[in-house]
Amino acid sequence: MVKLKTAKRLVAYKAWIRDIVTAPYVQQAGWEPNYIELAGVRVSRVNLLASVVGKFVSEDGNYATITLDDGTETIRSKAFGPDVIKLKDTRIGALVRFIGKIKNYNEETYLAPEIVREVEDPNWIIVRQLELGLPRTEQKKIVKMIPTEVAEEVIEEEGGINRTTLEIIKKLDKGQGADMTQVIKKMDLDESEAKNVLVGLLKAGECFEPLKGKLKVLE
Repeated sequence: MVKLKTAKRLVAYKAWIRDIVTAPYVQQAGWEPNYIELAGVRVSRVNLLASVVGKFVSEDGNYATITLDDGTETIRSKAFGPDVIKLKDTRIGALVRFIGKIKNYNEETYLAPEIVREVEDPNWIIVRQLELGLPRTEQKKIVKMIPTEVAEEVIEEEGGINRTTLEIIKKLDKGQGADMTQVIKKMDLDESEAKNVLVGLLKAGECFEPLKGKLKVLE
């Protein structure tokens, strides 16, 4: 009996919309998945926490879009045919957890929806802030949705994670930069969360890649 090989589901990485829409889109031949590259990681699927700020459903019900805003940038999710049901009941103003594939057409990067779930507890915004981190100039856009009394805690805890990560990079750097794989192993985080922290530090200019797969702290 011949066993059929099943395709492994790609990881849905947590990322800021700003990073998704500004990263170059790489289109591959054949069945290889298209992707964007964030901090040396090929990303084809994303996990977002964002507000729905726009919505459109065609009269025939065969096409729908929603516009997502996470405080850093906006991006559209497009659904066609049977996938329209995934967006049809989404409310403008709702905070949603969105998982989908990164697509590009006519020079627009957009998302194909897989899972769209409304989030009732705004504290998940705090969790996402801690997971990804943001440059100081961006933080006010995110924490404005968080109660004032916990906003400072968010920034302080996120800063602690970043400082610890930078110390790990410094310790592993023997001159040519710290190996990214080793840095991730030393971080006390889930692998996908660790990669997201590194993406945030790279985008904030706290560290850089002197060579592919190597990290150095910007002194």
